[in-house]
Amino acid sequence: MKVALVTGGSRGIGAAVAEKFARSGYTVIVNYFNSEQCALQLQRRLNGEGCDVHLYRADVSRTDDLRAMFDWAGKYFKKIDVLVNNAGVALVKQLQDVTDADYARVMDVNAKGTFDCCRLALPLLRNSDGAAIVNVSSIWGTVGASCESVYSMSKFAVVGLTESLASELSPSGITVNCVCPPIVHTDMTARLSQADVQSFCRDTGTRVYTPQQVACDIYNLATCGKTGRILKEV
Repeated sequence: MKVALVTGGSRGIGAAVAEKFARSGYTVIVNYFNSEQCALQLQRRLNGEGCDVHLYRADVSRTDDLRAMFDWAGKYFKKIDVLVNNAGVALVKQLQDVTDADYARVMDVNAKGTFDCCRLALPLLRNSDGAAIVNVSSIWGTVGASCESVYSMSKFAVVGLTESLASELSPSGITVNCVCPPIVHTDMTARLSQADVQSFCRDTGTRVYTPQQVACDIYNLATCGKTGRILKEV
């Protein structure tokens, strides 16, 4: 049985990714931190369909939490075939209003968390025959966004990490790819009005996506056997 670990997997894109891999025959480890009830509901629903879904609570901004998670995964599953780094937090503030705590939280979750997951998962990925990493960035990881300077920085970092690891890990047979979705119907974008959404799509030349559409492209990247692909619009 192949094993997929999805960070931030209890809601939104992460939950859709967990569903896609679970229904495709993978054992899925859903990482979550705050949304325990959502995680439990997802697990019950998918296991009720005959899938094999496990939960692990860890804050991806804390290296010790992640080290314990991957130690646990190694003990019980021995390998990871697919790592999906989806966990992320947003921040909409003008530059002068960003606090030190704001900056640390966004960078620690989005950039450092993704880096730590790749680093700590590597021994388990190397136990797989043809493992894959798929990182979730954002359209703001390819072009900067007004009032989202720290968020954009963190997502640019995810793209840079992807490109670096795609080259570094290629000799190990591990593929590394990245998606950079525009607006996706999730809790993170629920604050946007319809006028905001229409303006965004017009200005960026994109459209609105569902979590399931993004999950399908993540699954395709994880299973395509190719590396170094940055999907700017999924």
